[in-house]
Amino acid sequence: MNDYRGLLIKKQRKALDISLEALSHGVCSPSYLSKIENNILVANDDIYNLLFKKLGISTMDTIKEEKIKQMLDLFFKYYMSSDSKIFKVMDELLEYKDEVVSSYLFVQYQLFLLYASEMNSQINISLAEVEAYYSYMDDSEREYFNLFRLSSGNMELSDNEEWIFIRRLKAKANLYAYQKNVFVAYDLYKTCLNYAVELGNKTLIAEILCSLGWICLDIDLNQAEKYYTSAAQYDSRYRMLAFYNLGATMIQHKDCMEKGNQYLKKGLKSCTDDFFAVKYKEALFVYAILKENIRDAKRLIKELDDSKYIDVFSMMLNEDYQLNVGYQNRLKELKNDSSLFKFLFIKNCEYLHKYKEICVANNFI
Repeated sequence: MNDYRGLLIKKQRKALDISLEALSHGVCSPSYLSKIENNILVANDDIYNLLFKKLGISTMDTIKEEKIKQMLDLFFKYYMSSDSKIFKVMDELLEYKDEVVSSYLFVQYQLFLLYASEMNSQINISLAEVEAYYSYMDDSEREYFNLFRLSSGNMELSDNEEWIFIRRLKAKANLYAYQKNVFVAYDLYKTCLNYAVELGNKTLIAEILCSLGWICLDIDLNQAEKYYTSAAQYDSRYRMLAFYNLGATMIQHKDCMEKGNQYLKKGLKSCTDDFFAVKYKEALFVYAILKENIRDAKRLIKELDDSKYIDVFSMMLNEDYQLNVGYQNRLKELKNDSSLFKFLFIKNCEYLHKYKEICVANNFI
């Protein structure tokens, strides 16, 4: 379940000191209301509107709500494609900050603010604030949240002026990175690192080292490894992030596949987050398939029931899976989801090209 409105109803009901029985009367049963409030089920909009009316919570106009939904989706689409139109959408979305409080879009909007805070230093929101709504996120929202945590992170605000300065500088570096101005971003991250070292804050140093590792993944994998492993040494909490990024990237390169596999195994062993545990197992499954170790792949897929990509992985267990039209179509859909799927898509295209005559004869291409 992932509808934030249940939490809003619960907070307002308790603030007004109204019992479950009183609020649910004429709308639903008290037990049904309890399930709504505790995120066990999602009701239809009519029930939410009736409960909101009894609690005095104003609701957003449906047309306006749909407009905001479309803009939020556009924001993340532009973010992923480094499209400069993101700034216009961002500015327009910020105008609705006070209106989304009672909308089902609230959690997605908080996620938007988190991303926007790295482009606009006047937006003050922390990773912890957004993480508090993690159980109310749907699968795609959790993907965006964890991507943010993986790629950039978010420094906690502090009264320390130097810390605030570093955060703003890092936000600027992130922006350059999103715009693919990699070398400018790299220089700014290095400047941030120097200031962080002067402050002597190990957590801050580790976070910036992770940013440097992230930006080096596609440029210099050896350098990325140095940054990520240093981050893990400064603050062990970053080990889970660092080892996943390194492992998932390294298994895509023939000359360091084994090292990538070791990072994935070490990371999974110390992983304390269910979401990351699934991501680790996905990458380990891909490694097993690449190495044609079907035994390990079959063992791992039993632990991937929570993966949203289970259909793809199931197809990869079949012989000649690369010729499967369903597999090819799914990779087209997923190639922008992660570097791992982009790699599989490219690898599959190379395979089809290599066996073009067979594919044409069988109407695969």
